[in-house]
Amino acid sequence: MSTLLSACATTTVTSPPGTATPIHRTVPVAKNTAFDWPAERNRIVKRLSGSSEIATRVLDNGTLQLLLPGAEAFSRGGTEPQPVLTPNLDRVASALASSPEVEIRVFGHTDSLDSELHNLQLSIQRAETVAEHLRRRGIPLVRLHADGKGEAEPIADNATEAGRAKNRRVEIVLRPFE
Repeated sequence: MSTLLSACATTTVTSPPGTATPIHRTVPVAKNTAFDWPAERNRIVKRLSGSSEIATRVLDNGTLQLLLPGAEAFSRGGTEPQPVLTPNLDRVASALASSPEVEIRVFGHTDSLDSELHNLQLSIQRAETVAEHLRRRGIPLVRLHADGKGEAEPIADNATEAGRAKNRRVEIVLRPFE
């Protein structure tokens, strides 16, 4: 899936004569100079308010972070969203459908059980699954990016089950296209 996502965000340009390596560059996204990110961010927060499962937070750099708990969202070691996660993802897709100027970055996180490599791969797969779910709900691939953090960024103590449950999560970071 990450190959698919990156392939959709780049285009191959004909190389100059005498060179064998194709040039890759990012597809430019039309920038609307009248776009008001703070107002759009507030609209998205308002659309998502009322859901106890989706926490929103404005980060220091002005981006909007959506936190989706993952403890019950995925089966242990699984990558397919459980029924508890699906309505939340549908709600996010609905809130973002009318915001073509907003880039959507999906990050998967795990607890520290299992190996570091396994956790990184699992977090990437979960992020890709969430991005694919949003794509199936009408969000264009050019707006979506998926990546995994594995166990690298815990928000709670991995020594307890409660802490590990908090660390198993999906974060969606929203920002205007640059």
